[in-house]
Amino acid sequence: MTELILSAKKELNSRIKEVGSLGLAIVYTIGHIIIAWACATLIFNASFSLAAADAIIEPIINGFWFYLLHRIAKNSLGTLSLTSIYTLGHFCIATLWASFIFNVSFSDAAVDAIIEPILNGFWFYFLHSLWKKNN
Repeated sequence: MTELILSAKKELNSRIKEVGSLGLAIVYTIGHIIIAWACATLIFNASFSLAAADAIIEPIINGFWFYLLHRIAKNSLGTLSLTSIYTLGHFCIATLWASFIFNVSFSDAAVDAIIEPILNGFWFYFLHSLWKKNN
């Protein structure tokens, strides 16, 4: 059993070394969608399909928000200001979207809009740490 675990660890380390930034981003995105789906399922007791729709559509909406904000303010705002405005907008979009799609109160939707990014932050940290350790 120990040999099997060591073999699997060696294979994983080998695969991680082969994965560049694009591969890491793909793995992160898949995990992000799973985390968003799980949060919607657990917090709102949503059906699989509704939680999946949320996990895919809300990041797309936030992608447009990022594009719009960056397009309009990239030269007029500093990085910290741009980041702060984006984060506030992301939180508002996530809250409004969850409130709309799950038909829940703003306070319940805000819980999801806080918990899910925190979990995704840990997921990002874990992946990046693993990648950095092996490259």
